[in-house]
Amino acid sequence: MTVTPLDKDAIRAAAEAAINERIAKVEAITDAQQKVVEAEADDAKARAAADAAIKEAQAAKRSSSKSVEKAKDAVTAALRAALDGGWTAQQLREMGLTVPTSVIASPKPASTGSGRKKRPVRIGVASTATDSDKPSSGESPDAATPPHTDPAPNSETPPAAQEFASAGQGAQ
Repeated sequence: MTVTPLDKDAIRAAAEAAINERIAKVEAITDAQQKVVEAEADDAKARAAADAAIKEAQAAKRSSSKSVEKAKDAVTAALRAALDGGWTAQQLREMGLTVPTSVIASPKPASTGSGRKKRPVRIGVASTATDSDKPSSGESPDAATPPHTDPAPNSETPPAAQEFASAGQGAQ
């Protein structure tokens, strides 16, 4: 048997080729993952820019709506002033102006000149005091005597819970 000498350079070249192939695959994975990281960063920037643009657009939309409302309020105020000044809606329309019926039919805004609030209407038991019960100009009511209170007010009318309970019994 003859011994064949080993070619160290050929073996090394074969080993390096196998390792280089594996290293190339790892490098391809690294490049792909880096592209994902960069794409996610770009996506985050784009989303932030889009969100800012949306917020800006919404703010512009609100501002525009407020401007329209102010303009409409000014038209309504001018129409009310013209109607209060003696013009009729028909005369204003004949001149070519638009006079919505809502301006004619809607109540005028409350004046803010006096600064006083209107007293609320009190609903409840009406005063049963007669002139003879009231103290005359020289008299003063006795502060030591407490006012008369009825221990069973409205005894003829049952409370709502009793009224519903009795109504349910009658229907049985």
